[in-house]
Amino acid sequence: MTEPFPQGQWDAGTAAPPPKPKNGMGVAALVFGILGLLTCWWLPVIGFIFGLLAVIFGVIGRGRVRKQQATNGGAALTGLILGLLSVIVNIILMIVVGVGLFAFFQSGGGNSLDQLQQCLAQAQNSGNPAAVQQALAQCQEQFQSQLPNLGGGGQ
Repeated sequence: MTEPFPQGQWDAGTAAPPPKPKNGMGVAALVFGILGLLTCWWLPVIGFIFGLLAVIFGVIGRGRVRKQQATNGGAALTGLILGLLSVIVNIILMIVVGVGLFAFFQSGGGNSLDQLQQCLAQAQNSGNPAAVQQALAQCQEQFQSQLPNLGGGGQ
């Protein structure tokens, strides 16, 4: 009777050890999916990129699971779903921001911003600090008075 080999040792007469699972893509998909969903609210372009990476890594990770090269199918699928969700949310946010900016500039918002910049530049050239503060307050009032005409809120 032969003695069993200690854990992790192989002799020439036995089969090779099974390869370690390649779980990196599934884990990367999960991490990028979470980051994409978290960053899409304040960094939409970055969130979109993270979401795309999560989708790519999730598809690769799911393929490795099907080929039995990886064991983390759940993490890969979750990363894929979070990545898709992040991409969808980012597209919606980009459309909403784009439409809002288009409407703002179509209704004369660009002119209002130009006038505000000119007013602020003149206010900075007003001698003493009290005069600068008063000029800045006048610029603010002037800009806010134009906002209701642009569809914004007024007081």
